[in-house]
Amino acid sequence: MALVAASLVASCELSGARLPSPGDNQASQAGVERVVMTAYRAIGDRALREPDFRQLSIITYGGFAAADPAMMLTNNDGNLTVLRDGKTVITRPAPGNPADGRAWGAAMADIFTTSIAASPTLQATDRQALTKGAMDAVTKPLDRNTRYADPEEARDDRFQRDGGGGIGITVERTPEKKIVIRAVQQDSPAGRGGVEVNDQITAIDGESMIEHPLADVVHKLRGTVGAAVTLTVLRPAQNKEVSATMKRSRIIPTTVEYERHGDVALIRLSGFNSATDDTLRQALDKARSDIGRDFAGIILDMRGNRGGLLDQAQDVAEEFIGEGPIFATQGRHPDSQRVYRSSSRKAVTQPIVVLVNGNSASAAEIVAAALQDRGRAVVVGTTSYGKGTVQTVLRMPNEGELILTWSRLLAPSGYTWNELGVMPNICTAKVADVNKLTPEIDGSRALLSKWHAEREPSPQEVASMRKICPPGEDLPERDVEIAGRVLRDPVLYAQAVKMGAVDQAARP
Repeated sequence: MALVAASLVASCELSGARLPSPGDNQASQAGVERVVMTAYRAIGDRALREPDFRQLSIITYGGFAAADPAMMLTNNDGNLTVLRDGKTVITRPAPGNPADGRAWGAAMADIFTTSIAASPTLQATDRQALTKGAMDAVTKPLDRNTRYADPEEARDDRFQRDGGGGIGITVERTPEKKIVIRAVQQDSPAGRGGVEVNDQITAIDGESMIEHPLADVVHKLRGTVGAAVTLTVLRPAQNKEVSATMKRSRIIPTTVEYERHGDVALIRLSGFNSATDDTLRQALDKARSDIGRDFAGIILDMRGNRGGLLDQAQDVAEEFIGEGPIFATQGRHPDSQRVYRSSSRKAVTQPIVVLVNGNSASAAEIVAAALQDRGRAVVVGTTSYGKGTVQTVLRMPNEGELILTWSRLLAPSGYTWNELGVMPNICTAKVADVNKLTPEIDGSRALLSKWHAEREPSPQEVASMRKICPPGEDLPERDVEIAGRVLRDPVLYAQAVKMGAVDQAARP
């Protein structure tokens, strides 16, 4: 999971476009030397904490040379030495500045080239495997959200963020090994072609998919916008096979679902991609039209929402927040230090309840923390995941991606929820009787004020505070019931929202 500064959404199995990049084949041959040099420069310049490449380089080499245990890199007396079976392969001076990513990247490139030449095992190892070993090793010690995506994974990540050519279906493999269509996007090639939910995919372009991995099915359905694909499905209700030929169009995974609950709009937000805010606005318009003057409020359900694009988190929050701060970012790189403000004069005015759980993270936490701090919503559920950092996505020479943590997120009141999470105004785990709901159930305004006053909590403090409302992973319908109860009781709503709001004077 990651909150991406430039343009990440947790990977899901949506069929719709593996878009080949120009020069894909050539880029995929880029060696580990070029990839690690590029990554080291980025880490040296942008990582949230200043790196120590003296240690990272030993770790990187261990991942790179994992296939040949006889190879080892040491850093003694200011020299980098590669040994194979105890015999020196290469010795060269180590760069003097342990934070100089350019110098250390150049040194490691030289060491990798010489090591491959000296090791038949490394020569026989796939170059992408060497690259992945090195990149996984260097990113792991940095922080829990920095990672490397190999070219295949990166293509899927780019599709989830930005969309691409596909037919607009969600698929999954069942325990019985059937490939079943679970959702069909409206006005997509699949929808227009008559594809239905619960259809079972049997063939693509005449090739049987029965024994193929799900990833193969997804990649065969993705492709160039305008290119034709023939999908064959078994329709269980009719016990017959149906084939349809359709042209791929640009598909952006759906992240917003609207459902009317009487006088309340339930809007489920599953992620933040390039279409989220536009789709949310459409859902809000539909709710106004459906409910009319009886519109009592909005339940914004972000349980299980693992995050996505930073700009979309800002845009979504701006739909509900008037002028003023939404969040801020702080990091080593000057470009990472910003305060994000709402300039909206037409924000939604209805009362709002935000639902979160232990899997609500990143962009979802930005929105929840901002609405809570600004007194625009009652947060209901359990303590969120606690991912309060921003990642920048950097394309590598082999078409893989380095997802690098480069800044820390701050709520309008100035607290960071990284590791800590966003604490709900009403903790549903402590609600014994929905009909006897009061905001005092899970504490007081003082408790949330203490939470928001934290700036650098220790691991022990984080663990202790998260026990107050332990993060849950389920999606109980009871949470929705509690949210509706809060929205329909103006006195209860006013009391609960006041618990989490921060005085204007305390905001940056």
